[in-house]
Amino acid sequence: MNSIEMMERFRRFASADLSLIAPNRKQQVSEILLETKTVRIILTRYEYRAEDLDIEVEVILPSLSKNSNATLIRKFIDNVIARLEYLKRLASLGFSLELIHEEGILIASAVLSKDTEEHVLKVLEPPD
Repeated sequence: MNSIEMMERFRRFASADLSLIAPNRKQQVSEILLETKTVRIILTRYEYRAEDLDIEVEVILPSLSKNSNATLIRKFIDNVIARLEYLKRLASLGFSLELIHEEGILIASAVLSKDTEEHVLKVLEPPD
C-alpha cells in the first residue's frame, strides 16, 4: 500500500461518524491502517477527542537463527538497519519511541490531526 492509499484510508477513518460505529467501553474506535510481516500501523479515535487520532506503528525486529551463515547474518543486519532508520524517520516527525523487550517489538506513537498532510503518511510507508 502506498502513501496515497494510506492517505485515503486515513481520511476515511478520520472523518467517519463515530456515532455510527459502536465504540467499546472506553469510547474509542481503532482500525489497522496497514499490516505487513514487519510493520503494523493502528489508528485510534476517541469520542471525547474527535479532532485527533492516535497512531501506533509496531515494528517487529527480525530474528536470527543460531545456524545462520555469513550471508544470512548480513541480510539480518541490513533488515535491522532498515527498520531502525524507519523508526528514526518517524522520530524526526515527533513520534515517541518505546521498546517492548519480551516480544522484540519497537513502537512509535503520536497524535495526528484529522488534516494530517500526505508527506507524514509518506514517511509511514514501511521499508519492506
